Amino acid sequence: MQITDVRSEVFEWERAGIWNGGHFYGPGRLHKVTVETDEGIVGYGWNGGTAAERPLTVFPPFVSYFRELLIGRDPMDTSGISEDLGEKHIKILGPAGVNTQVLAAINIACWDIKGKALETSVHKLLGGAQQRVRTYIAGGYYAEGKGLQELQDEVRFNVEEMHAGAVKIKIGDPNEGVIGDMRRVEAVRDAIGDDVVLMVDANCALDLQTSLTFVQELEKYGVYWFEEPLPIHRYRDHGTLKRASNVKIATGENGYHFAHFETLLDHDGADILNVDVTICPGYDVAKNIADFALGRDISIAPHGCQELQLPFTAAIPHGEFLEYYPVAVDPLRAEMFLPRLVPDSDGYVTVPDRSGIGFELNMDLLDRYRVK
Repeated sequence: MQITDVRSEVFEWERAGIWNGGHFYGPGRLHKVTVETDEGIVGYGWNGGTAAERPLTVFPPFVSYFRELLIGRDPMDTSGISEDLGEKHIKILGPAGVNTQVLAAINIACWDIKGKALETSVHKLLGGAQQRVRTYIAGGYYAEGKGLQELQDEVRFNVEEMHAGAVKIKIGDPNEGVIGDMRRVEAVRDAIGDDVVLMVDANCALDLQTSLTFVQELEKYGVYWFEEPLPIHRYRDHGTLKRASNVKIATGENGYHFAHFETLLDHDGADILNVDVTICPGYDVAKNIADFALGRDISIAPHGCQELQLPFTAAIPHGEFLEYYPVAVDPLRAEMFLPRLVPDSDGYVTVPDRSGIGFELNMDLLDRYRVK
């Protein structure tokens, strides 16, 4: 089998603005890659579709560049493609950034082809260790007019109506500070009770001293993990923080390559890795990272688009949580992916038994929002 074409499309739609500790999210965006083969099997990969604020219109030129290197290659050789156009291409495109995110979408599309060709799921091809995985509902963003009462209403809905056994909220807005953010944590804990798992996420907005202050306060409210407290390359600071914290330190959603995670764990900088298959160059690299983490007794709780992360999370025995974006983050999301992934009554999700990734984009909907 050979690749005959690689195409790129970008979609954008309006939604209410939200923000985390460091970034504002305005319009919703999604970048789609289509890989075609001489046997008529077509694979699809994508980036975005959740709280994406990356300038996705710069992605298509990278797809055009990679296209010339992909025509004639075997799409089943997903690992070779990732290595040749990733690690071996550092001299040309650099170690990470838009190039590796685009390569991720291509890799995912090739895995989709591999699953369809073999008439099995990517989940099984990656290991198939679990059929169901536990979810947490991502939310608790800052927004105009959203006070403590609105935050409490949001997390109560996630627990009572979405069957969440775990929820995550944002901290780290400099306008809130430690005192303001701890009021948010206290309000959420009061709303959900003691039996629901609570996580917080700073999206790399803090320095070490502020993070050390936070972990002492977060422990009082039984917070399970403190996600991305620090800029990602502060490896020694991550180790210092982890050693001082009884709250688990989670990070990794912005890690692009294996060496980043290796260095992070060599500094004993994390308890949980939030690997994202759309940011590191796809499933092959993510699986290598997961295998390495297993040897260090580190669990995996991927970041980002749940439809793409589910095959990976459930494929490995130490896939601990799947991040789940509810409609509140983006109302269009409820219709964007087929079939719709909804948590079961116990807060778990079941892996679909379908060839390839197991999910498709709803193009009848997305075509209304096509940019390029």
